[in-house]
Amino acid sequence: MSEDIQSRVKSVLLKNHLREINADELGYDSPLVEFGVGLDSIATMELLVALEEEFKIPIDDQEITPQVLESIESISEYIAGKI
Repeated sequence: MSEDIQSRVKSVLLKNHLREINADELGYDSPLVEFGVGLDSIATMELLVALEEEFKIPIDDQEITPQVLESIESISEYIAGKI
């Protein structure tokens, strides 16, 4: 998987959803639930829209499971399968 995809996913998360988090605290394999990602359906939808815009891909919300939102690595794997 591309390091570029992971860094772009991390950037989207930090810019849109985790503004209060220090970038150094957020590793590619960090459990995102601990940072509050995936707990709120509205925030999850906003994240998916931001990822669609960043990567210019359609994301089917039916495919998004808690496992996909588990970490930057798992989100990146999902996205890599779409592009």
